[in-house]
Amino acid sequence: MAEIVNNLDLTVVRETKKKIDADGGHFPVEKHIEGEFHFDGSPMFTATLSSNFATFNVGVDEPMVLGGKGVYTSPLNYLMTGVLSCYASTIVLSASMQGVKLSKLKLKGHLFYDIGPMLHPSDFPLVKELKIEVEADKDIREIIKNSTRCPAFYIVSHGVKTEVSQI
Repeated sequence: MAEIVNNLDLTVVRETKKKIDADGGHFPVEKHIEGEFHFDGSPMFTATLSSNFATFNVGVDEPMVLGGKGVYTSPLNYLMTGVLSCYASTIVLSASMQGVKLSKLKLKGHLFYDIGPMLHPSDFPLVKELKIEVEADKDIREIIKNSTRCPAFYIVSHGVKTEVSQI
């Protein structure tokens, strides 16, 4: 029977942990997404995302200040949504594994960036800072501090090796 804590099935989590422990702490996963830029109208870019049970078509536009249509949300909004949702899930996973039951968890993300270097080559940093505020109904400061192993959070906080090639 499933043990549900904070909307997570801890029975499944424990089975996954057994597999990870059996492989010396590893559980390799790959994520592949394909998208296409459209040269007319909005959305300017579309991609199909999938879950275990469904597929979703998403549209993205550049903001008008960069010549985009501005109808659909921007790439950075998707990035921030990914980071916040992944980080929230990691906090909930950590809390659940420690037996902490939450009834409220809200995250606010604040991205400070400069689009100047996109149009005027310089050494100025494009992204200055990402701030995340966490609001919860329990004191989870230690859980927050220990939840930085979220993959999306890790990507933006550690600068992951990136390779781009034309095929």
